[in-house]
Amino acid sequence: MRRILVSGAATWTGGHLIRSLEREPAVEVIAIDELEPRVEFASDLYDFELDQPDFAHFVLDMKPTAVVHLQTVDRSPILGGRRAHEEAVVGAQALFGAIRRSASIEHVVVKSDVCVYGMGPRNPSVVSENASLERTVGRYARDLRAVEEYIATTAARRTDVRFTVLRFAPIFGSEVNNPLSRYLRLPLVPTRIGYDPRMQLISERDAVSALQHAVSQPVHGVFNVAAAGQQYLSRILRLGNRVSQPMPRRAYDIAVKGMSRANLHLPTHIKQLVHHGLVVDTRRMTDELQFRPAMNLRQTVLAGYGLLPEQATQP
Repeated sequence: MRRILVSGAATWTGGHLIRSLEREPAVEVIAIDELEPRVEFASDLYDFELDQPDFAHFVLDMKPTAVVHLQTVDRSPILGGRRAHEEAVVGAQALFGAIRRSASIEHVVVKSDVCVYGMGPRNPSVVSENASLERTVGRYARDLRAVEEYIATTAARRTDVRFTVLRFAPIFGSEVNNPLSRYLRLPLVPTRIGYDPRMQLISERDAVSALQHAVSQPVHGVFNVAAAGQQYLSRILRLGNRVSQPMPRRAYDIAVKGMSRANLHLPTHIKQLVHHGLVVDTRRMTDELQFRPAMNLRQTVLAGYGLLPEQATQP
């Protein structure tokens, strides 16, 4: 019997991953989150804030064989910036402190994000996993870097445990309802004059599949995860029959503030993405992790806009 502890169970990705794991034989899921789940699942949900002292004791008492850490999403719109930072960074300290002491854990999968590289005009055209990181990044990217540092420190001490870090390209879809998906699905999309960045995405379903693959086939290392291909932002919007509205900086900033008041907050890393773009090297994903998303970038975009026939989304 495999016992898999999943933090961030209340997220869309977490809920669907748990539902997939529940269909596997001889698997017990220990779901952790302090929020109400967005997706229903059968496993018991344990209400824990990761930065509370009793959480580490809970992990040790439950004796999981694997941990999937998904509570790395940006929760500042829900919890506020300070509380989200504490939960992400201090919570990771508690979790990986427990992993160091656990005799039962054999494999750890962590959802990270390509925003850890930073985004700017000096980035290389294609960024690999060992690229130097940009110094200027937002709070969320700094928090993820801190989490990855804890992973590296823990992995150095626990050489018997395999640690899989998945740096996801932005997840796009009609159901995930994250800030980028809401932005790209606007009928009239505000953009910056003079900026038409190259972008990569991954579909919401392929993101769940990547996590499930990493859980079932443990491979130690850090991997970029993205659909095959790249597109300019303007092309993505045309594929979705959206209208781009280029604006000078001041007008654009006013438009973004207005979107925040309409419950469409764009965090710093998403603003940087739609200004500068980011393309990552996914050769490790295919060669070492042995994972290939079912949809390429064009299919991912069409599926996110509800314009791809259902049969075309099947592997």
